[in-house]
Amino acid sequence: MRNREAASAMAENRKRSARLQAYGLQGDTRDRVKEVGKILLPHLDEVLSDFYEEISDTPDWNAFFPTQALRDHARQKQKQHWVLMLTSDFSQQYFEGAEKIGKVHNRIGLPISFYTAAYARVGLALQGIIMNEVGRNAFFRRRDPTPLMDTLSRVLMLDTELANSAFFAAQAAQYENRLNEISRNFEDEIGRVVDVLSTSMHQLDDAANGMTTEISRARQGADSLSDNASRIATSAQSVASAIEELSASITSITQDVNSAATASANAMEEATASSEQLESLQAAAEEIDEVVNMIAQIAKQTNLLAVNATVEATRAGDAGKGFAVVAFEIKALAERISQATSSINDRIRRIQSETRLMSTRISGIGDCVERVRSFSDSIRVAVTEQTQAAQHISQHADSTASSTTEIAQMIRDVSHRVERSGDTSLTLKDAVGTVSDEAGTLSQRVRAFLTALRAA
Repeated sequence: MRNREAASAMAENRKRSARLQAYGLQGDTRDRVKEVGKILLPHLDEVLSDFYEEISDTPDWNAFFPTQALRDHARQKQKQHWVLMLTSDFSQQYFEGAEKIGKVHNRIGLPISFYTAAYARVGLALQGIIMNEVGRNAFFRRRDPTPLMDTLSRVLMLDTELANSAFFAAQAAQYENRLNEISRNFEDEIGRVVDVLSTSMHQLDDAANGMTTEISRARQGADSLSDNASRIATSAQSVASAIEELSASITSITQDVNSAATASANAMEEATASSEQLESLQAAAEEIDEVVNMIAQIAKQTNLLAVNATVEATRAGDAGKGFAVVAFEIKALAERISQATSSINDRIRRIQSETRLMSTRISGIGDCVERVRSFSDSIRVAVTEQTQAAQHISQHADSTASSTTEIAQMIRDVSHRVERSGDTSLTLKDAVGTVSDEAGTLSQRVRAFLTALRAA
């Protein structure tokens, strides 16, 4: 570990020596750096104050040093760094300071053009100080200021290059980190997309297989449904014909019901007339009963007269024998009349009883006929409604047969479309396979591109 650190330190020292050598800051030139420092260090505070005052007056620059405290801090760090530079102290601290300046400029977002322009202004001010000192100082008056100006230029160029290199190195590191981050994110996202795409392709392939199977089943079902629809259409036509026959039968039933209703009405009228005749017969029977009763009374009186006549004939003796025979015959006649009237009364009572019973039955028959007539009316209304319903059903059956025929045609069209969908499903399956292969190729090419990009 220590050997590695020592080797790294030696490599850094060689790199710094190469930098100084590249700018010719070795030997006499490096010694002249101290001479330049003796001239400039007494004026350093004045130069930096003027510079940061100019920064505060320039809005574009002041945006990066918005407060006085920040400008004072930057001026102090700048002075410490320039003291090392102008005393020819090109140590590790100097190089790290120059690099830190570049990194800070990159961190705060200061454009490299602002820094270079500012350094040019400061360099011009420092050159002016050297020219003034050479002109008025007796020690430098006889010397050519060109070597001093050249040394100042070399030092300023070195310092600018170190800061700018650190700026660009930090920027490159940020860019590389950002590029690596973007690459990782892109690779992860591409990987995720490819994985999702691959999964989706497998799912889509399974779906395409299932779709092909379902389409085959749907095609079979559509063919079966088309056959069933045709049979339904034929059945619907048969139903329509049967309903027409039913409608004709209902019409015949309606006529029969109407005839039955008419017959019921006639029967009702006859029953009413019979009831009235029975009432008349009942009244006549009662009148006959009264006449028979009157005859019975006469027969009784005749019988009494015959008895009285017999008694009187007996009293008369032989002279009354002929009258007694007459009285006897009258008595016998009165008894036969009494027996006849009794028999007539019995028959009249039976006639009256049968008449009352017949009247009651005729009244019941009238009620039954009335109910039959009511039922006939209800049947006639129901049959009328059934006729209308049959007509509607017939119309709908015709419409159903027509619609079923259209449905059968539509199902045949659907069957053709299902068949075409099956072809599309096979095409989709092929396309899924192609996309899946291309997704794998895309993933490989993206990874190869990112590898090449990182190596560039």
